[in-house]
Parts: sequence; C-alpha cells; structure tokens
Amino acid sequence: MNIDEYMMKHFPGLSLEPPLFYNWNIGIRFELGDPHEEDEKKYMERVLKRGLTLLKALHQNHDELFIVCYYDKLKREPYKKVNAFNRSMRNKHVKYQMHHQVFPFREPEEDEDDEYETHRLLLKCEVQDVNLPKMIRRFFYRNDMPRLYFVNIKRGTIFSIYDDRGCDLVSTKKENIEEIYYTFNEWILDWDRSRIDGLFQNNLS
Repeated sequence: MNIDEYMMKHFPGLSLEPPLFYNWNIGIRFELGDPHEEDEKKYMERVLKRGLTLLKALHQNHDELFIVCYYDKLKREPYKKVNAFNRSMRNKHVKYQMHHQVFPFREPEEDEDDEYETHRLLLKCEVQDVNLPKMIRRFFYRNDMPRLYFVNIKRGTIFSIYDDRGCDLVSTKKENIEEIYYTFNEWILDWDRSRIDGLFQNNLS
C-alpha cells in the first residue's frame, strides 16, 4: 500500500497540508515556541525539545512510517534532493526506497506566471532506520523549511511540526493518542484547548 492509498483508506478526505488539526476531527495541537520568550536561542531550544519529545513518544523503533516531505521550487532551478533525508539515515540501504514526484504548484492562485512546482519526497521505513532527531534539526534550520509529515502506519497517526510555533497530531481513533493527550496536556495550545478537551473528556469519537 502506498501513501495515497493509505490516506484514502484511513484518512479519507484529508490532504497532507496544513492545518491538519482543523481539517480532521480527531487530533491535538501543541504549542512548541513560547511567545513570551525574547531570547531566540532559548526559544528554539524549547521548540526542538518539545518537538523531539513528542516525536519520540509517538513512535517505537519497529513502527513502520511513511515520511513525507513537500517543498516548492522554481521550475527553472535544477532539482536537488533535500539532504535532511540522506544525512539522517541510520540504515543507508533505505535511501534507495525513496520516491520522488513532481506536482503542480499547490497554490496556483499565487503563481500567475506558472513558475513554481511542488515536489514530494516519500520514504517508507522503520523508525529505527532513520535518525529522527537529526532530521528534525536539519529541517528546522533551513530558510525554506519544507512541510514534513510522519505517518505511523500501524498506529494510525500523523505528526507534523507546521512551524516553530506548534505541531499537529491527528489520528484515525482517539484511543491511539489518548495517552499523549494526558501525558503532554500542559503543552496543548490554549486557543484550541476546549475543542481538544471535549474530544477526550466527553467521550466523543
């Protein structure tokens, strides 16, 4: 089963694009960056610590993942793979399983001259095959941060850090992420807390 078939079967109608939380009925939105922190170094330290802690809590070594990366570029520019993938491999053979596709630009209304295109890199692997913390760090320090999604095939979850402010976690069933909800409850974005609490505390499905 490829990623498109998986999404159609388990997340029908949901596209891998922000905002996942608002486009799916079972999910949590966490705050990563402290909006009151003025020290940029301390700000980013918290962002990375929270993001990596959630990533680790969600994925076990033998879980099978789709790691999906979308990024946009000018058509006239030569294609270059995003090095955050290749340089994060623990199992070097896995890189040969990577698939690359080109799609029409995802925001055509902002590209009147048809100059841009959207690229997708897709890797199917086990968690242990990739150094996920290293991958996250490499993505965060790019000026043109790509959109990165971790789709846990067995657990039925999708995790995505949309930018340094926060991240989205969506699931096929609330039971799959209930422990995460209680364990990291203090990190939930207050703006969306009432909706999230309602999902888990009122036994909604």
